[in-house]
Amino acid sequence: MARIVLIDDEMRSQQTLARFLEQQGHTVYRGSSFHAVDEHLHPGCFEVLISDIVMPEFDGLQVLREVAEVRQCHEPVILVTGEPNLQTASEAVRRGAFDYISKPVTKDRLLEVAARGLRHVQLLRERDHARQVEMQVLRNLASLGESASVLTHEIRTPITSLRHALRAVGEKLGIDDRVLIEEFIANLNRIERMLGQTLSFAKPLKVQRHDVALGQLVARAVRDVARLPNCSDMSTATRIPEGMRLFVDGQLFGEVVTNLLHNAAEACNGKGHVEVTALVYNGRLVLDVADDGPGVPPNMVEEIFKPFRSLKEYGTGIGLALSRKVVESHGGTITLQPQTGGGACFRVELPPEAVLANGTVPTGEQS
Repeated sequence: MARIVLIDDEMRSQQTLARFLEQQGHTVYRGSSFHAVDEHLHPGCFEVLISDIVMPEFDGLQVLREVAEVRQCHEPVILVTGEPNLQTASEAVRRGAFDYISKPVTKDRLLEVAARGLRHVQLLRERDHARQVEMQVLRNLASLGESASVLTHEIRTPITSLRHALRAVGEKLGIDDRVLIEEFIANLNRIERMLGQTLSFAKPLKVQRHDVALGQLVARAVRDVARLPNCSDMSTATRIPEGMRLFVDGQLFGEVVTNLLHNAAEACNGKGHVEVTALVYNGRLVLDVADDGPGVPPNMVEEIFKPFRSLKEYGTGIGLALSRKVVESHGGTITLQPQTGGGACFRVELPPEAVLANGTVPTGEQS
């Protein structure tokens, strides 16, 4: 079960406590002094340490200091004390002891405190493991980012050449064959788009802000998405105040709107309806992209913005992660808003310093 270190200079008490713990399946390393169990008291080598406070030469408080402060062990330290030393035990807890047990120690009290200590150390180790996994992902992404420019050139060059060759062939074929060639070209464009998103996510963002007309940016994103084969039957309504201008990186923010529109179109299987609305509230930009698709399952709400997580079998899981990275680099937020009538609504909010002009009340524009 668990490795528990027990220090007690009273042999009878030591044997009794060890027996209680071993009956629960735990491995107990026991000794009458710190030095007798020294080899087991290092980070990761044990789960719980139980030590008597009153001991000759090296008492429980010294054990606590050596283990927690000097050796930097985060495993729980439980101290055992007699009634006259409760004040000392309380002081030990303030210094970092996990808990203390008063003598005479009962089996139920010992097992209850030990069980809490084991739960605590399990949570700590799960946290540390999650951090290690996250750091490894970040290191991998950083490594990918370092070679992103070279990789982009090496992959995009043959894609571009192949696209030109297919178009040249298509011009010499009949109309039916030309449609097939255009489908090949569209798939190449999709590959290039996914490549660009993946590498953009891996590379550090260099935000270059300038004056951007939001209406034009959204209109361009709508046109780009409408050209995709699986989005040709999607209808879009935009309500952007005329004259609304932002101080953002136009290219990066355009990718955010394009990603949200593309996600909405795919959620609707390319035949649904999407609405893009913008307004200024308390000086902040509020931009909503809402669709009438099936929505996002509740268990995926916290997952969809993480890289390489996707609701689609063929999805890369990069679009929303990249969008969040871009929005946060502008000091804003992107969230999934609750919807009562179905569908999904993604909301982008930018701080007041990103809004140059509010424009007028939107009248609605169909495209």
